[in-house]
Amino acid sequence: MADIHIDIERMIMHSNYLLEVDNSSASNGLSDMERKQYLDQIKELVQTVQTLLDANIALGNKQKELQAEADRKIAGLQDQVDKLTGELQARRRKMHGKNNEKQTGDKSVNTGKTKDEEEGEYIENGCEQPSDSDDSDEVTDTEATNPKKDLSQRPDHYKTMKAEVLVVHDCDKDKLKAMGLEFIRYTRPVDQFDRISMTRQDRYLYAWVRDKNGNEFAFFVPKDEGVEQRACTFVDESKYDMPSMVPHTSSTSGMLSDLIVNRFQYAITSGREMYRMVNEKMRMSKSTIFNWLRHGAEFLENCQETIKQWLLKPGSTIYCDESWVDTKVTDANGEVHYKKRYMWVIVNLTTKVCYYLYGSRKKEVIKEFLGDFKGTLMTDAYAAYLYFNKLKDCTHVCCWSHVRRLFVSASRDYKDSLAQAFIDLIGILYKVEVENQVLSRTEKEIVKHRGEESLPVLHDLYQQATALLKQFEKNKIKLSAKLQQALTYMTKHWEELMAYTKIGSVLIDNNCCERAVRPFTNLRKNFGGFSSEQGARVTATFLTFVETCKLMATAPLDFFRGFFDMIVAGRRDYALMTEALLVKPV
Repeated sequence: MADIHIDIERMIMHSNYLLEVDNSSASNGLSDMERKQYLDQIKELVQTVQTLLDANIALGNKQKELQAEADRKIAGLQDQVDKLTGELQARRRKMHGKNNEKQTGDKSVNTGKTKDEEEGEYIENGCEQPSDSDDSDEVTDTEATNPKKDLSQRPDHYKTMKAEVLVVHDCDKDKLKAMGLEFIRYTRPVDQFDRISMTRQDRYLYAWVRDKNGNEFAFFVPKDEGVEQRACTFVDESKYDMPSMVPHTSSTSGMLSDLIVNRFQYAITSGREMYRMVNEKMRMSKSTIFNWLRHGAEFLENCQETIKQWLLKPGSTIYCDESWVDTKVTDANGEVHYKKRYMWVIVNLTTKVCYYLYGSRKKEVIKEFLGDFKGTLMTDAYAAYLYFNKLKDCTHVCCWSHVRRLFVSASRDYKDSLAQAFIDLIGILYKVEVENQVLSRTEKEIVKHRGEESLPVLHDLYQQATALLKQFEKNKIKLSAKLQQALTYMTKHWEELMAYTKIGSVLIDNNCCERAVRPFTNLRKNFGGFSSEQGARVTATFLTFVETCKLMATAPLDFFRGFFDMIVAGRRDYALMTEALLVKPV
């Protein structure tokens, strides 16, 4: 039948013709044989038409199946397009320039995934914890050692460092003689560098006068006095009578403090610092600046133990986060590479301390640092932090800001309208927290209001999330990829997200720690990375004190000047020095 082309219309016309003949022949008296032959012919035509009709129905069903399959593929491709479009929108906001201070010719390899990439994979995998190999590319890090310099041909003075103003202090030979000392010759001069920066205020005392015509107005005329009578003294010159340099440097405490603040508070690169020195008619190499900063950090490291004790005060709440950075390391074969390393940032708002810890992202780094900390620890809820749930006498709380961020991305980047309801409910939770701060509620009052106002909203959030996920699993509703991730993330970490309601001293999110991460990310954006592990630890040391000073409402420049003044004076009681500079008397 498949090889025979049949004109269905002709068959139908033929059938109608035969029927008409049958009707007309009935009156003409057809024989039984003619009638039987005629009926058989009609049956054959009807069977043929029925076969064609069945084949047509089968083809229609097949076409529907193919159309449904095509629709499913189109829907799947559209989901992928929506997901990629959302990821593109999210990444566009995170894009930034990559200006750095890496030297040309450095050997570089794949430095590994950033935290954002690892977190994204963790969420996309349904918040399933990966194997404990977050730093599998770890290499044996060794500090680059410089060969010993030949000091036999040292010049009489620095030729690469020269300031615009040079003041020569000669040794008093008469006083030497009076002390019973014989002058033989001059030694190599000791050069000391200081930077004086200040804002000058001049106050002019205008007189209200009247002229001969009776007109009154303000008028000023300077006194006719010598310069000696109205000289402006910017600094106390007596402090330069004797050298007062920070040990191992040629810098005063003021200049070293200025360099520290410029680099680690204002994120001024070494290149820009050199331009500033050119403007000041000063010549200095970058290596000299780095060496001075390194020696300054060595003194400050002795104060970090005191800061750590304040940070890990028992019973308090600490907030933890970290960010990646490329660092030059040397492997066991002597090969130099840039590897992903991390700067951990820990904040304690109770004691107003911020601590920066440099290392890998392995949990052993933060685990060793925390030790037997007893209190509350807030982090985000990604896989690297899940072990915090097992810490003894430590309550692990998760951040709601990270949850909200996923829903906002689903709504803004993936155009999923269902996400807005969750954003609104989380907004009610934040409204309660704002009222707690504005009304200065006590910890007991905070727990009470969270129980009365926040818990019903939290239960509503969980019920809506689980209901949507069940409908999605049964293919009754369509969700964007980001909304799926947000719902899975929230429900899987629900216990840690609920924990904040029972602790009045803890905030709803980890934003205070993320704000402390930002100064480091600014440095990373400006500098690009670290040329050594030592440089990374120096940065961690200085950032610890810069950000702690901010929390304690102390000017970082004043702290560093006071600290290095004490070092120059010979003090080494670091715990007392730290308390004297940071703890304000009641």
